Amino acid sequence: MLKPDTDSTGPVAGRDHSMRVERKSLTLRERAADVIRQAIIDHRLPPGKHLKERELCEMLGVSRTSVREALRHLESEHLIETVAHRGPVVVSLSIEDAKELYQVRSSLEGLAGELFARHATDEHIRNLRKTAEEMADAVARDHSEATLIEIIERFYEVLLDGSQSKVCAQFIRSLNTRISMFRRVGLNDAERRSGMMNDIDEIVRAAEERNAGALKQACIRHVERAGAIVMQQLNG
Repeated sequence: MLKPDTDSTGPVAGRDHSMRVERKSLTLRERAADVIRQAIIDHRLPPGKHLKERELCEMLGVSRTSVREALRHLESEHLIETVAHRGPVVVSLSIEDAKELYQVRSSLEGLAGELFARHATDEHIRNLRKTAEEMADAVARDHSEATLIEIIERFYEVLLDGSQSKVCAQFIRSLNTRISMFRRVGLNDAERRSGMMNDIDEIVRAAEERNAGALKQACIRHVERAGAIVMQQLNG
């Protein structure tokens, strides 16, 4: 069991306990980074938000050392930037940033799909179908965006694992961290959810046929359509 931080700020009245860090097997820095990252993705820490170490220590219940290490890690993920005379702030991604992120992601995801068709095991393909069915059920039942995003993330983990390309997976995961800041924009549209499931079904069918070319193109089209929806809503 990890030892408590020695310089934690202690209990504070009115603290948001939903952001408390549980002391599990991960280091406190890793857990703190996970909680801050999710708060950024959920916009509880919105773009442009100045991240004050003392406030984060109070919210998370960890030391300044853990917070500083977490912030440095999130800066390497380009979720946080250090502004002169102000300190760390949550990045503000522009429409142009979103466009470039989706362009790069479409190319990488196409490659991941092509590699999946060539290298995935039968179990990977079964898991891809199973996760797609869970996603379809969540859409049919109009589940929350958070639930749907969790299933989507698992779908991609199967796809990336089955591609058996560590480098491709690393780059896509890095991009997806920032793209997650836009993902809710696309998923709050009912038409987008329906179109997404058509894309997912196309991806799974190409995977089951082990058609590398078809799977590559299906993955590219899926990302391009998602990016177009995000661009449309950001411009609106």
